[in-house]
Amino acid sequence: MPVAFVTEITEFGMVAAVPGSGPETLGLRNLRGQVLPVVDLAAVLGIERAAAPGRLLVAEAGGHRACLAVDEVRSIGELPAPAEQTESSLLRGAVLAGTDLIGIIDVPQVLDSVAGASR
Repeated sequence: MPVAFVTEITEFGMVAAVPGSGPETLGLRNLRGQVLPVVDLAAVLGIERAAAPGRLLVAEAGGHRACLAVDEVRSIGELPAPAEQTESSLLRGAVLAGTDLIGIIDVPQVLDSVAGASR
């Protein structure tokens, strides 16, 4: 995920369920007085989750702000521009970092799609 869209990384903490919400919405989280939706990034991307999410990435783009539930955060740093194309509209592309192929999340597109699903 491009670090420019991440405002903070925090523990998963207490999340209040929202009855009737879609499978990608895990609930709401009060983060220092601001109530934010908690979105399961794996569900948005169509990836099966092997374990419960452990961290939240608070992301902001295009007037939308949300907590994105992820398994873990391994490192923080800049990635090169995407060199590989992807078929998903939720990815900007992919880069090869060592032997790992890393998909670059299109944060504005992800937040727009989640905001559109909640309307």
